[in-house]
Amino acid sequence: MSNQEKLDKVVDQITGGRSESDRAQIPGFTEVEVDPAHMHIRLHWKGAVPAPVAAVLAKLPTGISAEVVPAKYSKAELHAARDKLMPNGKQNDLASKVTPAATRITSIAPAVDGSGLDVTYDEDRGQGKFDARDALSSATRQDKTREVQATTEGITGVDTHVRYQLLSIDASATREADAAPWQGGAGLKTFAGTICSTGFAVTRKSDGKKLITTAYHCGDKGNFYTWGGSQAFVGTAKSENESATDDVTGLDPGNSPSGNRVYDGPWNATNGYSKPVSGWGSNNVGDQVCTSGANSGAHCGLSIRQTDISVTGENGITRPDVDFAYSNGIAAGNGDSGGPVFTGSNGWTKDQARGVITALDNTMDCGGFTTADAWQRKPWCFHGVYYVPIGIILHDKGWTINTG
Repeated sequence: MSNQEKLDKVVDQITGGRSESDRAQIPGFTEVEVDPAHMHIRLHWKGAVPAPVAAVLAKLPTGISAEVVPAKYSKAELHAARDKLMPNGKQNDLASKVTPAATRITSIAPAVDGSGLDVTYDEDRGQGKFDARDALSSATRQDKTREVQATTEGITGVDTHVRYQLLSIDASATREADAAPWQGGAGLKTFAGTICSTGFAVTRKSDGKKLITTAYHCGDKGNFYTWGGSQAFVGTAKSENESATDDVTGLDPGNSPSGNRVYDGPWNATNGYSKPVSGWGSNNVGDQVCTSGANSGAHCGLSIRQTDISVTGENGITRPDVDFAYSNGIAAGNGDSGGPVFTGSNGWTKDQARGVITALDNTMDCGGFTTADAWQRKPWCFHGVYYVPIGIILHDKGWTINTG
């Protein structure tokens, strides 16, 4: 068992196995961070930890240490504050006296240390539209940021940490020519002719129907086909298998089954290398994860920077429960939407599902790196990836994940 698996097991005891957002149900809980390199757990908590948590901390496995850091706000308090900025589940624009354009909130998240809400914004140029670069001078941008901070603190009643950040990019295979049973990380041709990725194979609890997931923003109707090869039929998007707020669609493959594996390695590997899925787990700040989208392939060493974020996508739909992971190298590329996020299990011979790619941030120079659709457009690479936790998706849709 890896250091991360050992720490995550302890965290599950502390949180009762709750998802990132549902941990707000624990009185006083703010956030938890894991540090696999030092076998350490840092708990951010408002007030005294309850007796069951204290009991877990008093009997930590050998080699694991933990600390409790006082927090100004609990996760429940920060959720209540966040909801004031997104009535009816949508992040509303704010009026501005600094710029003619209204202020668009691009993300909201409880600060990891519980010191307030982390809020990002840009100028609203219309759905899916944003400035290629900051159009304001440094001084004006500072004035705008102060204005947004004052406004958001007035609305929420808590401290806010505000910064300018453009609207996240919807991450709009062999992998390219997958075949039934359908696997995660394979290339999809949408009904609009664009590339997206499959995520994980799942089963509907209600009737045992096996599906293969992708991102809702890749298309909420029509048929999907393999990106390469003979462009074989993969599945159909149907309303009963979709969630706009979780940004997920379970493609119905008809009489063809979905499998229980995820593609690994480079996007252009010809050996069809994949690994079985062992199950799923919740995400903790400090965990290390991998992505494996069809367009750019597998990337590991991403560190989870923040969980429980509300993000608005290019399609204008707010995704209320999203996690963010960052890499000093490439985390993902455009076209990886819907692809799997996972961590290793059983000595990295299997993959534990963690989420499905929904959006990308922190553009970087691809440095000569190529992608599956490089013949069609210039590769677009990113340090950061937003993904919807798999536990949220399975709960909301009444699915189980296929394992092997």
